[in-house]
Amino acid sequence: MTYPTGSRNALNRLLINKAREMGIGCRLLLAGCEDFLELSYQGRSIVINKTRSHRLSLIAGLLAKNKEATNLLLSQRGLPVPPYMVVSETGAEAVRFLQTHLSVAVKPLDASGSAGVTLDVRTVPQLETAIQRAGSYGGKVMLQRFVPGADYRVLVINYRIAAVTEYRPAFVTGDGASSLRELIRRLNETRTRQSEIGEIEAFAEIKTDSKRLLAALDQQGVALDDIVPAGCLVKLQDIRNAPAGEISEIYADRTDLICPANAAMAVEAAKALQIDVAGIDIRCPDIAVPVTEASGGILEVNALPDMIHHVVPYEGASRDVIRIYLEYLFEEALTWNR
Repeated sequence: MTYPTGSRNALNRLLINKAREMGIGCRLLLAGCEDFLELSYQGRSIVINKTRSHRLSLIAGLLAKNKEATNLLLSQRGLPVPPYMVVSETGAEAVRFLQTHLSVAVKPLDASGSAGVTLDVRTVPQLETAIQRAGSYGGKVMLQRFVPGADYRVLVINYRIAAVTEYRPAFVTGDGASSLRELIRRLNETRTRQSEIGEIEAFAEIKTDSKRLLAALDQQGVALDDIVPAGCLVKLQDIRNAPAGEISEIYADRTDLICPANAAMAVEAAKALQIDVAGIDIRCPDIAVPVTEASGGILEVNALPDMIHHVVPYEGASRDVIRIYLEYLFEEALTWNR
C-alpha cells in the first residue's frame, strides 16, 4: 500500500495531515524512519518524536519511564498514588504486600506502556508468575495496590487539559434475540472508524476461539450460543491476573465529564515531572468525582501519549487534539499570525 504522507504510522499520518491543513510543513526527517518528524513554519523548523515535543527535557523523559521515581515525585506533591513497593523476587515482603492489599498490579520498574504488566493478581502462585514476567523486562518490579474502578487517560498539553478518554475491557449488551456469538460478530464489524487518513481500528478484533474469552464467559456462566437477555452486559475480557497488553479495550470520550479537582490533579502530575505533553493514567470509579473522595489514584504519567483514541474514539465526540498539539509547538508564530 502507498501512503500519501510517506508514513505508515497512524499517529504520524494524523500529524502530517493536520499540519498540512494548518499550513505547517511536515515530513519524516529520515525516509522510512517513523521516529522523527520535521515541522517547519514561517522559516522556523523543529524536530519532534511523535507526541514528544522539542521542549521535553531528557531528565523529564527518563523520570516518566521510571515508575518508582514517578510515584515519589507525585507523592511529594501530595497527589494520590496507590500504595506500592519495589521487589526483585517473590519474597516474604512481596507476599505480605499481597496479603495486605488482597489484589495487586505487577509492573516492570522501567518499561514502556503495558509491557510486562499483570493486573488484579490475587494469589501467591499468580504473584510469582507475574513477577517473573515483569522481571524479564529489566530486573526490578513494582507491586501496587490494584484500584477497582474504571481506567481513564487524561491528555495534558502545555499544562492544560486537552481531552479525556475512558477505556474499558471489551463487552457486549444483549438485545433479547441475538446469541452472544452474533453480538460479538456485530461488535467486530463496528471496530473500524473513518478518519481523515482513512480507516482506523478502534480496538483489536475479539476472537471467539480465544482461551481468554472463553474463560471470561465461563466465569459469568454464559456460552457463545446463548441468547443474551435484553440489557444484560457480558464482559468479553477478564482482567484478573491478565497481561495488560492482551486486553482488548473500547475507548469512549469523557472530556466533558472530568471534574475540576481531577483536571487540576492531572495538570499538577504533568508539572511534577515537567512533562509538557503528558498522558495521565487514572483509575477511579468515576472521573466526574474527585479521586481523593473515591479511593482512586494516579497510575502512570506517560511522556509519549497516544492521541489516536482522542481523535477517533469508539464512543463519543472526536477531539481535535492534533491541532492543539501543533498550535502548542508553534504557539509564538501561530499566535502572532492570527
